[in-house]
Amino acid sequence: MAPIDFKPYVELISSEVSLLSEAVKEKGAKRFGRVMAVAGIMVFASYYMVLMPAARKSATLSAEIARAKSLSESGAQYKSLRDQLAQSYALLPSVSQRGQWLSNSVRDSLSVGGLITNDFKPVRENELNGLIFQSSSVSVQLRFSEFFDWLLRLESAKPMMHLEMMELVKKEEAGYNAASFDVGTIIPMKEYR
Repeated sequence: MAPIDFKPYVELISSEVSLLSEAVKEKGAKRFGRVMAVAGIMVFASYYMVLMPAARKSATLSAEIARAKSLSESGAQYKSLRDQLAQSYALLPSVSQRGQWLSNSVRDSLSVGGLITNDFKPVRENELNGLIFQSSSVSVQLRFSEFFDWLLRLESAKPMMHLEMMELVKKEEAGYNAASFDVGTIIPMKEYR
């Protein structure tokens, strides 16, 4: 595309302005007063009737576009947070599993490794802000390798349970350790969407 040469247009405008100013000087401003008044009225009328409504419409459209962008960003953020919340709920046990789920899951994870408990205390519950915090205490004798395997099974369980507290004491007899654990989980009483 060839560049536009503005020089001839500038020269044309310049010559028209100089011709107009010479005519006004020669004939006097009174003679052109009515024409200048009509021209001034036309300039103001075109400004208020053509340019101002277009500027208002442009400002309104810009505000609507900004509002739409804000709504879109808020919607995307809401969807992301909703998906994260749904993923969190999927990792937690449901209220219908409240009864014996934690104790059965801990027993199952111990029995998979062939571990036998010395002491298994009943599940304790606390309710706070629509969540049920369950925990249970377990005592067992095991080797460190058995403990590590059991811990991996426990921490990767679905629904999720976690080790709240652990006490491991080395025994003198043949590499066994006395271990006490508090295992817990969180159950939401109501799922928010």
